[in-house]
Amino acid sequence: MKDDKTPAPLAYSPLDAARRLGVGRSTIYELIKSGDLEVSKLGQRTLIHADSCDRVLEKFRVKSSSRA
Repeated sequence: MKDDKTPAPLAYSPLDAARRLGVGRSTIYELIKSGDLEVSKLGQRTLIHADSCDRVLEKFRVKSSSRA
């Protein structure tokens, strides 16, 4: 169980972002290339902003129909 006092990460590696979004790494790199995911480079490391992952989820949200 996750400790409630542990702060949420500010950024993810491409692999962690892929896990968070439920997609493959190649999709993550496509989202970066398209500008949908914001990144920072620290040396050779690519870090994907956590709030950017949240925006991608919202952007690609599918509205459900009223039929069930």
